[in-house]
Amino acid sequence: MTLDFTIGVTIFLIVLAGVFVFVPGTLQPFEEGGQEDLVTVNRVADGLAEQSLTGSTTPYILDANCTVAFFDTAASPSSECGYSGGNLSERIGVSGQQSVNVTIRKGVDSGGGTSAPLCYNESQPPGERLNETDCGSEATRLAVGGTSIGDQSSVTARRVVELDGQDVFLVVVIW
Repeated sequence: MTLDFTIGVTIFLIVLAGVFVFVPGTLQPFEEGGQEDLVTVNRVADGLAEQSLTGSTTPYILDANCTVAFFDTAASPSSECGYSGGNLSERIGVSGQQSVNVTIRKGVDSGGGTSAPLCYNESQPPGERLNETDCGSEATRLAVGGTSIGDQSSVTARRVVELDGQDVFLVVVIW
């Protein structure tokens, strides 16, 4: 009698554990998730780093004129750039329902976090146009889009690109 009870309870606990392990996986396709955001953020980052902000034959080497026009919303891009005017969502080809931020950063700071967005100053000599601290009236801040608030789920893609002879990070965040 005791042996039958022990076997019955053991089988019951194994079946109960199996239900807890496999049921969430069966419900996952019906839950709202960030998988589509992962595809979108990588598509946007690749499009910017390989086509929109570069020359046609030099992927990952950003064209300064196209890049500055992209981040300066008042400027209109030249016909050589791989995007047209409009708001950020239209320039990168995402729906208006998704919030996006595109930033060019120097890299990771010494504290382990990300550095501040770079500024591009066309009046400086080549090689000295990128600056992390001085976004004066002559410089264009290389960041566009909103900022995520608090505990919102976000997806980030980073690409290493070259701008003004320096390696920088092109960071795209979608939430």
